[in-house]
Amino acid sequence: MHEDLLEQARHLATRDKKGKPKQANLRRAVSSAYYAMFHLLVAEATKHLLRNTMAKYRSRLARAFTHKAMKVASKWFTEGGTIKGLGPVTVPPDLKAVAQAVLDLQQARHEADYNLHEPLTRTEALEFVEKAEQAQKAWKRVRKDDVSDLYLLLLLTSENLKERD
Repeated sequence: MHEDLLEQARHLATRDKKGKPKQANLRRAVSSAYYAMFHLLVAEATKHLLRNTMAKYRSRLARAFTHKAMKVASKWFTEGGTIKGLGPVTVPPDLKAVAQAVLDLQQARHEADYNLHEPLTRTEALEFVEKAEQAQKAWKRVRKDDVSDLYLLLLLTSENLKERD
């Protein structure tokens, strides 16, 4: 679904060819760009955690991922890689870029959905779509790195880990 959401984001950001683009289209483009990243990472995590015969449980496990836990885990991976309760982790640049994109896109989605008094420009919307596209490319390059496995796990568990420290 993440590829469709990214395609939808670009379509919405460029849909209104004449005159001023509709705010609804630009705002949905930003939201779709964030959800493209959210669903990519959830799909990767559930695929990694539940392989082969357990695949039938992936969609149910996917419902356990929260925006807050993703934010917490992504902050850890952008702020020097010190994981609360685990200690320092060496974070490859591509993984740091993915985590930063999650944070940036999540904030942009929140602004697009709830800060309606600030107009959004087509350029801004397209920048967020591009950020999601670049982050997905970065993920493809770093996904087989061991520390990426830890990131995927923490996207699900960071809130519980944070509270135990």
